[in-house]
Amino acid sequence: MVPQHTDAADPEGCPLSPTTSTSVPNSREAELALADAAVLGQLLRDARRDRGLSLKAFAAQSGISEGLLSKFERGSGNPSLLTLQKIAAALGIRLSDLFHQVPSAGHDRGEAEHSELRPDQCAVVRPDDRKRLVIPFEGLVYELLSPDLQRGLAMLYCEIPVGFEGSARPFQHKGEDTVHVLTGRFEVHVAHASHVLEPGDTVTFQSSLPHWWKNIGDVPATVICVNSPPSF
Repeated sequence: MVPQHTDAADPEGCPLSPTTSTSVPNSREAELALADAAVLGQLLRDARRDRGLSLKAFAAQSGISEGLLSKFERGSGNPSLLTLQKIAAALGIRLSDLFHQVPSAGHDRGEAEHSELRPDQCAVVRPDDRKRLVIPFEGLVYELLSPDLQRGLAMLYCEIPVGFEGSARPFQHKGEDTVHVLTGRFEVHVAHASHVLEPGDTVTFQSSLPHWWKNIGDVPATVICVNSPPSF
């Protein structure tokens, strides 16, 4: 089982390339990985500048070296989930605020979609249009199934690689979470309780309690997560 990465041990500035993650099987995925890194870097740079922080000042505030932050902002670094959580906390934003959309392959459906309802009343999200957060360093993929984070709930599709566990920095935010397992064996820790979930199982818990998860199977786990209200 692959151990959880921690700041003390991992080289979080390793270069991003199509071979960084085993989940990049073809040129399209490699292209998306590079686009993800570039868009995420721009988001981080804009958020820092909006707060009037220099790289040096933000490095001191976040506890992450100036050199690594510079790499991340240029899209050439490869931060872990733990590092992104630290960056988001230092910026005073939610991790979900880093979700973004990458250029789509653009599937022509033959005709324009039409609806008499406003987007806030009814919205369709196609697979290529999902906002997402990809962390190649750990093989994590989070995709937003709901159209945005301004609604009563947020629904996510998550891919968790074999051996991943998030005990180093548990999530804790307001609201309620529901997690439904599609594939793999998945262990959810909520406060001092733990639950092993298999395909078809679902757990619901108060997300104000510290929680984290772990892939205990021998294949990648895929899950659907619902958070209400969006607060992670």
